[in-house]
Amino acid sequence: MHEPRITTARRAARAGAVLLVLSALALAATPALAADVPAAPEELELHAGADSSITIEWPAVPGATSYRVYRGTASGAEGTTPIATTTDTEYTDSGLSPTPIYFYQVTAVNAAGESARSGEDASKTPPPVGTGGNVPGVVSGNSLVFYCKDALLGGFDWFQTLTGWFPQVLGSSGAASPGGRVVDMAYSAEGTMTFNNVVVPAAGLYTLDWRYAFQGGLFPGVNNRQMGLRVNGAVVTTTQSFPITGSFEVYQHSALQVQLRAGVNSVQQFAVTDHGLSRVDELIVTPASASSPSGPANLRATPGNASATLTWTASASGAPTSYRVYRGTKSDGEATTPVGTVAGGVTTFTDTGLQNGKQYFYFVDAVNAAGGSPNSNEVTATPAAGTGGGGGGGGGGSLSQGHPATASSVENAGLSAANAVDGSATTRWSSAFADPQWLQVDLGAAHQVNRVVLNWEAAYARAFQIQTSADGVAWTTVYSTTTGAGGTQDLTVTGSGRYVRVYGTQRATQYGYSLYEFQVYGT
Repeated sequence: MHEPRITTARRAARAGAVLLVLSALALAATPALAADVPAAPEELELHAGADSSITIEWPAVPGATSYRVYRGTASGAEGTTPIATTTDTEYTDSGLSPTPIYFYQVTAVNAAGESARSGEDASKTPPPVGTGGNVPGVVSGNSLVFYCKDALLGGFDWFQTLTGWFPQVLGSSGAASPGGRVVDMAYSAEGTMTFNNVVVPAAGLYTLDWRYAFQGGLFPGVNNRQMGLRVNGAVVTTTQSFPITGSFEVYQHSALQVQLRAGVNSVQQFAVTDHGLSRVDELIVTPASASSPSGPANLRATPGNASATLTWTASASGAPTSYRVYRGTKSDGEATTPVGTVAGGVTTFTDTGLQNGKQYFYFVDAVNAAGGSPNSNEVTATPAAGTGGGGGGGGGGSLSQGHPATASSVENAGLSAANAVDGSATTRWSSAFADPQWLQVDLGAAHQVNRVVLNWEAAYARAFQIQTSADGVAWTTVYSTTTGAGGTQDLTVTGSGRYVRVYGTQRATQYGYSLYEFQVYGT
């Protein structure tokens, strides 16, 4: 807000006297200035629909009351007339042709005026159509080698790079596949790569080994890209670890063990975020001679004074000889070298020498002589002076993680309420597409609550309350807003109760309410 400039008027009387106009009167007569013009929207995302539509999404802009969408069929040619005005943070542009390339910009608007335009983004329509997935594996010793260039690809969007339209299959000098062709899974948050003809002679335990490469690219600081693995329609893990190789042409391996049935099997690698893998060259399938551990589960982090204490549930199988703890300062930014290792019978680790007020990210894996496990869920902790370590959640620590959670509704079984309190930034709760909706957590006992952190997915709440309750029936509102902006909201509250809930009354999008994490802190 600009400060109003008050000028005191002076008038000379005929007799030479000077009349001063009182400042208070001048202030009263000065009209209030309007709100500032909002900032331009950032990071447009375009998704091509099979119905020849393109959906444009963008983060909410503080202070904006509406948005204008501009479109052209050449770069810089979006024109001066918007194709749409909306109060949502997404717009579906329907009835498009499959021939042109469409270019988009978005502006934010309020009573003070219209923002500068967003950066330009472009897309083709309809989305790329995958083919393949049925080429047999090549016999190599007792292994079968499947080349990723022959896989069935799905879930990709079009986007443009400096050198042209981004290819999902591209050349790589370090590739082992014929013709040096590999698959790039990066930037496609819903990307899948499927082999539907993995034929093995006998049912049993097999090692699935992916040959891959990546460096930072457009995700600086991301050191461990994680991918999901689905076998015969069932999800095996969403946390297979692919540590950075340091170069797009330096390849290494990430392997997990799975049960395959005799005859034909389907193996699918799928993205869990848009980080994805930059180069995926081969899938190598080999009979396993010994069992590696299953992944540790239910990782929890309790912040202390310059420390964080981690606890987890032991691997359910594979008899790990040790657990390795990895730390970073952003999601998927955990270093490739563990900060600590504990024996296979130990399920806790205290990380010391940390910086108070700084957020840290962790995951844990298990290892034995046969190999490593998938990662645990990822958790965060922010050490602070006056907090205590240990798994009890007291002294300002997290009270909600791992506790029972319920919701008014769920979009589907894979988006349950428990996902919002599991400490993972890659799982989420999502509600039905209607107002109102709520998500609540049972802290197990009455606590003083002083802080709530909401990590929203794109489907966030514009209007919501934070409420506490002693019995889960009568609720007290400790925070309320009608101008929620999504993202990560770190709220200071004052209240007490055994139950805490977020109660949404107005959605910001046409979808439901969706939270990656609902974190409650207190004593």
